[in-house]
Amino acid sequence: MRALQTICFSTVSVAGTGFRALTAVAGDTATFYNVPIGSTAWLAEVWAVDNISAAEISITASRFHDQVYGMRGYVTSGAATAPVLRPVCLSAIGFDQPIFPSDVLTVQASAQTSDDVVVTMLVYYEELPGINARLASSAYVKANMKNLVGINVSTTAGDGLYGTPAALNSSDNRLHANTDYALLGFTAPLPLASCVISGIDTGNLRVGGPVLADPAIDASMFVRYDVGYPQSGGLLPVINSNNAGSTTIATMGTDQTTGTVDVWLAELKQPFTG
Repeated sequence: MRALQTICFSTVSVAGTGFRALTAVAGDTATFYNVPIGSTAWLAEVWAVDNISAAEISITASRFHDQVYGMRGYVTSGAATAPVLRPVCLSAIGFDQPIFPSDVLTVQASAQTSDDVVVTMLVYYEELPGINARLASSAYVKANMKNLVGINVSTTAGDGLYGTPAALNSSDNRLHANTDYALLGFTAPLPLASCVISGIDTGNLRVGGPVLADPAIDASMFVRYDVGYPQSGGLLPVINSNNAGSTTIATMGTDQTTGTVDVWLAELKQPFTG
């Protein structure tokens, strides 16, 4: 079954200059899943934020272009962005890096001593045994949408790690019973290095990405994924309201203490069977 996953690497207070290894945050792993040989899997969008200085990021794996620096790109100083601490995209959206079963990522950052750095990446698997993620296309959601709704979730963002997850219905319980909703994106008053949702409908994988505190971009996060990667067959997670209590939102930043978000959903006219 198809699966979407968001993985993050971070360090809090870089120890010295030059390229230094970042660590996969708790709950994430540097090792790609062992998918069937011949099935498609790829690393898609790569985002990063450095809270104080400009930084350079390096992402490698054994079967990437090379194992010296691989995918290498600069990150603007988070202190100089507007708003501050806004993540930036390092990769060309819509162009994916093939990944291979059980390969291991190495993520490094060349930053200034004491900087906090977070790298957020989107991964797609065409076939991931044991995972039953419900993913719809933008076209399907447009054709079957009944209403738009925004659900507020109050969380605390961790610094270089995810804060305590909060249930989708923990502070705003307005979803209609036993109804499918397609997840469009998130909006927030402050940038977040990563905002993810997870539950039975996502195959219990974290799914999401950076929030820029720019609603024109953030509210359509998953629509952007779907449009950028049409070969996927659909990348909008579909969540049933009956699972809202066990579907959680978690947020991460660099320095932020609030991760409160509004979750943008499209209510569907009928159950999603894809």
